[in-house]
Amino acid sequence: MLPPSLRFLGPRRQDYLPGLLDHYRPVARGMALLHEALKHALEKRPDKGFRVLVSETDILEAEADKVKRRIRNHLPPAFLMVVDRTLFLDYTRRQDNILDAVQEAVTWLHLAPFDAPAPLAQAMLVSVEEAVGTVALLQTALAGAVEFILHGRGDRGTVKGRMQDIRAQHLKVVKAKRGLIAAAYASGMEFGRVYQIIRFVEYVYRASHNAEGCADILRAMMAR
Repeated sequence: MLPPSLRFLGPRRQDYLPGLLDHYRPVARGMALLHEALKHALEKRPDKGFRVLVSETDILEAEADKVKRRIRNHLPPAFLMVVDRTLFLDYTRRQDNILDAVQEAVTWLHLAPFDAPAPLAQAMLVSVEEAVGTVALLQTALAGAVEFILHGRGDRGTVKGRMQDIRAQHLKVVKAKRGLIAAAYASGMEFGRVYQIIRFVEYVYRASHNAEGCADILRAMMAR
């Protein structure tokens, strides 16, 4: 981290860290669409409305990529950055991976209709809701880290506590994933449907795991 006397060098210094919040918005919306898509698949089967949700995730991915390119193409020289450049680029990659995982999860929903028993359907919804919770917690952790790094506002311990909350929430996703896989194998469904559910929940897990990875990188940024 640069000393305070150097933090205000360069007109673009203010752009790239707040830009992470711009990039986060389509990512968070993608998680909400994943929840909507799963409910639609379970209740109505894939139809025109479901295909609209799939296309919206593609639009969000294009929007997120556009923001990511803008941020990366306008970075100041590494020695003027208030955080390590490698850490910063790794963060943008991991946050982008959340939306990539959403796209893949929706793709597996779209491959074949679900005839899931009610307990299994509920377990799928819980797994997605827990992952949505992980990504939602990332917003406050990211906003707090940006304010602390750029302006020295807020309490370091409070910001780190938000990152710990993300890790704790991700553990709930891990537990939900294991429970869902066990329920799928015990459901008596044909293997093709069981495999479809397992692949779906794997990408849901990856979305949450990447959010946890983002929290780890934020903590590393603050430590430098």
